[in-house]
Amino acid sequence: MRINKFISLCGIASRRAAEALIEEGRVQVNGETISDLGHQVDETADTVLVDGKPTKLPRKTTTILFHKPPGCVCTKDDPQGRETVYDYLPPGYQQLKYVGRLDLQSRGLLLFTDDGELLHRLTHPSYEIPRTYNVWTTKPLSESAAQKLVDGVDIRDPEDPDAKEDIAFATDVYLEKGYAELTLIEGKNREIRRMMRALGYEIRDLKRISYCKIRLGDLPAGEYRELTPDEMNKLRQAVGL
Repeated sequence: MRINKFISLCGIASRRAAEALIEEGRVQVNGETISDLGHQVDETADTVLVDGKPTKLPRKTTTILFHKPPGCVCTKDDPQGRETVYDYLPPGYQQLKYVGRLDLQSRGLLLFTDDGELLHRLTHPSYEIPRTYNVWTTKPLSESAAQKLVDGVDIRDPEDPDAKEDIAFATDVYLEKGYAELTLIEGKNREIRRMMRALGYEIRDLKRISYCKIRLGDLPAGEYRELTPDEMNKLRQAVGL
């Protein structure tokens, strides 16, 4: 691999800027300062320093989008022997970790990745990652109930006298014909179901349609695909990577 390409892939500079670094004598390969712009390096064996600092290629990571069907659990191994989301993935994806969860009967978009920092930032509440769901209830959601979801709902267990106030809210609620579309940014355990129950509604069906603005689209249930470069850039920009 040409040295300027290697430096560029390491994220240090563009190829043209890398050539300038070489011409200025700021690049060393295996302890020797190089001046040949066409110098070839072995990315697995050679040691490359730029301004005295070691460089290395970023680890290749994999992130996929999976359409979770209802009735499978988000876990690697289920002690009850139920079907898991990993039963749908081939051997090459078994090492990936799911980003957040969907409960047993919920369906829709579920991301998997082996990028630990991306996983952390996509799930930590401080990053306020938007998740959007379509929600079907046993009775139509009223406009007043929709406003309460935005204002905030106490989802603590009413049967637990020691439970502390736990407010959950939706950033956006749209009432569509036959269902509601909700966007949340926290990702608490069974958050939407608990919010609806607190308002006297029971959920008939729950489907996540987007996560961090990555959309499920028309991917069939039980199917998966790798994210496109544009989608990966969108994720990384959203979490500051």
